[in-house]
Amino acid sequence: MSDTSREKIYGVDASERNARLLRVKILRAVDLQRRDFLGGSGDPYVKISLQVRDNRNVTIDIARTRTVPKTLNPLWNQDFIFRVDPSKHRLQFEIYDQNKLTKDEFLGMFLVDLTMNIPYESAEQAMLTKDFSLTKRSILQRVRGTATIGLAYMNSPGTLTHAESSEIETNGSESGFEIIHHRDVSQTLNETPLPPGWEERKDGHGRTYYVDHNSRTTTWHRPTGQTTTDSSQRTQQPVGDRRQVDDIDGSNSQTSSSRTVTNSSRGGGVAGSDGGGGASIVSTTAAGSNASDDLGPLPPGWQLSRTDNERVFFIDHINKRTTWIDPRTGKPSPLPAAQRELNQNGPLPEQWEVRTLPDGRVYYIDHLNKTTTWTDPRIAGPTVPYSRDYEAKYRQFRRYLPRPRSNVGNQVELHINRKDIMETSFRAVMGARDPEVLKARLWVVFDGERGLDYGGLSREWFLVLSREVFNPYYGLFEYSAIDNYTLQVNPLSGIFNEEHIKYFRFIGRIIAMAIYHGKLLEAFFIRPFYKMLLSKPITLADMESVDREYYQSLKYIIDNDPADLDLYFVVSEEILGELREHELKPDGQHIQVTDANKQEYIDLVINYRFVQRIATQMNALKQGFQDILSLDTIKMFDEKEVELLISGLGEINVNDWRTYTMYKGGYTPDNVVIQWFWKAIGSFNMEERTRFLQFVTGTSRLPMNGFRELWGSSGPQLFTIERWGDRTKLPRAHTCFNRIDLPPYESYQELRQKLVQAMEMSEAFEGVD
Repeated sequence: MSDTSREKIYGVDASERNARLLRVKILRAVDLQRRDFLGGSGDPYVKISLQVRDNRNVTIDIARTRTVPKTLNPLWNQDFIFRVDPSKHRLQFEIYDQNKLTKDEFLGMFLVDLTMNIPYESAEQAMLTKDFSLTKRSILQRVRGTATIGLAYMNSPGTLTHAESSEIETNGSESGFEIIHHRDVSQTLNETPLPPGWEERKDGHGRTYYVDHNSRTTTWHRPTGQTTTDSSQRTQQPVGDRRQVDDIDGSNSQTSSSRTVTNSSRGGGVAGSDGGGGASIVSTTAAGSNASDDLGPLPPGWQLSRTDNERVFFIDHINKRTTWIDPRTGKPSPLPAAQRELNQNGPLPEQWEVRTLPDGRVYYIDHLNKTTTWTDPRIAGPTVPYSRDYEAKYRQFRRYLPRPRSNVGNQVELHINRKDIMETSFRAVMGARDPEVLKARLWVVFDGERGLDYGGLSREWFLVLSREVFNPYYGLFEYSAIDNYTLQVNPLSGIFNEEHIKYFRFIGRIIAMAIYHGKLLEAFFIRPFYKMLLSKPITLADMESVDREYYQSLKYIIDNDPADLDLYFVVSEEILGELREHELKPDGQHIQVTDANKQEYIDLVINYRFVQRIATQMNALKQGFQDILSLDTIKMFDEKEVELLISGLGEINVNDWRTYTMYKGGYTPDNVVIQWFWKAIGSFNMEERTRFLQFVTGTSRLPMNGFRELWGSSGPQLFTIERWGDRTKLPRAHTCFNRIDLPPYESYQELRQKLVQAMEMSEAFEGVD
């Protein structure tokens, strides 16, 4: 029997008839819904409520677990004791995300009927547990994840007999409970995270196994940082660019007691090597039967060798084959630094080949089209589609843009403090008595910085300001879904900013100014936002790209008779932890949704979801937009084109970039420094390319038709590379003219290092103007 003298007992009084003591163990929750709009984890806790079965509004007692900080997979492992009457009571479990500034966020709930077969606890029987899927309290909420709890009635004085213990086990199995040992919980609590590149999975029988993506192997044993060599591993051979080293017959290699150079019998060298004329193999043999290194001796009959680029491979003399896989670890040998750089983007496409010139330059052969190129086909990306219709629309739009009135002057000067860019920009833009002056040529001055704005500084201002003003941290906008980082207007913006209506008018002016002056904003909105700018109706199809779970719920209503769902013309919405109901039409709480009126219900839900809740904010934004431009001027575009009009093209295509680049100062496309430059750009990941583009042009976005339509201070201006300075200088950028001054460096490694250094230090030295 458990000692309850020191444990608090929740629930009804001891005098209650038919009352029992119930132990509730809150173990864990898995994969909870993220509520932090800044991308962080939650601080979850569980609230346990003992309720009257026939009246859920009557709560007898409440218990609460501790808060587990910064996780979406909390482990509580806490016990509570409730005195309950199973025939009258039930337990409600609610999980919340603790919020110190506002009300706690609801993460999900589940109910437990105490009339189910709940076993008694026993010293001979471990506590039984059960997983519960979390459910919503209203249709508008997003909930996911499961929670694991243990339940057991506490024994009366005395111990259970063996027969009673067996009955407990049987009842527990029938009710869906599973055995959990306390030592298992402590082991789970102390488990260390998986090493980088590892993943935990379950097979069809529910057994847990682990995948090592680094070596492409699996194992039943949880990795501990040491190499696993268990026989249960299922090893896969790594895929090379051209063919496997295992294809080389080991009998064709000649070895000696020291170092001997051997050639592949196929004349192509070790499979997977990127050399163009065959790779030689340097074999190292120990004096004994096998070689050894830091990992110890090889198994009998094995030999360690190296290719001419110093990659290690292994010879199995017993089976007469060669392989990259180390027989001691089951993992392939690491690539040499130069080859790793070439292969970091995966295998080449079919019928492509990579070769290296004597001077070290790498080029690629397309055997299908019988062409060669300096650009790696694995990183070039798809060709930018040329949209002639959009281009024609855009040219017509620019041609008929209204010019500013003659009395406003030639330019308007905006003084901006970079450290307080949102507030100083708000005062500068909204302080203009006549919005017409904002159509004049912009001259942006960042306080305390030297620089003349010939277009580059104003582009940078729009870019940096858009990152601030559309940041959900300020509460004016919010992310549309947890896995879809498009923005939508926050219907609760007034809670975060009392002057939110003024700020939405300011945002409307900024969007219109960016369009008018041909600048880009780093912001992507949900499709209904663009439709509202164009005064187009919003349909159910628009919901799918915003919230697929909500879309599927409404789609189910359309495809089925909703009579059994017991729906009314009311929507429930959680606002700062409080559940509120809104009638979609007068007396909607008494009008049931039927097959005859379900389309009206869908239309009203969509209107409330996208239009009605944010009508005040959108009206202010439209008013600010029309201070600069009439909304009729952009109605020639559809909603997708309006997104491109505001935000430009997000994908960076290296082939397109290279095609529309100019060279000055003696540089030509065939110059070795230029070849190294494009090789460096090709080696950058997407983030690095975006940052480099921002370093040179002042923005991380591109116009609709890519690099061919880049603009400078005086109109269309292609990306330009000009020879300048000597190898001791860092590259220098001119954002107003989309130009980079590139010194003639003497090696590829030096050039790449200088490019990265210039990007990282662009705000610390005068390398940008």
